[in-house]
Amino acid sequence: MTTILALEKDLFFAVKMRDTLRHHDMVVKTARTLSIFEQGLSAEGAEKPALVIVNTATTGIDWEAAIRQARAAGYPVLAFGSHMDLEARAKALAAGAQRVVANSKFSSDMPGLVKRIMAEPDAVDVSEAEEDS
Repeated sequence: MTTILALEKDLFFAVKMRDTLRHHDMVVKTARTLSIFEQGLSAEGAEKPALVIVNTATTGIDWEAAIRQARAAGYPVLAFGSHMDLEARAKALAAGAQRVVANSKFSSDMPGLVKRIMAEPDAVDVSEAEEDS
């Protein structure tokens, strides 16, 4: 199974990610704090993440620092958040996220987005923000 590290404080959405991606042979390790996230970045073997997912709407955690740390460690980063928060989208891309999508896009195409970014971990999406549908 492929391991994914997610920075997500919302327990319900963390369960949704876990349940959605496990059907695609992926296991999601959720970090609710920056220190747990940092531990996840240093995991080895089967626990080593193939991808990092960051919610840009996470409050109380420096998610920009999390993205920078993940990229410095060589991990591809997929970020998601409100389609209305263009500032957060720009900050996520500036911090190193390869792709930033709206919550609705992430929810509706989570396995596809994850698979595409893992297939092209160095590709950066600089297109306009995707709108919720």
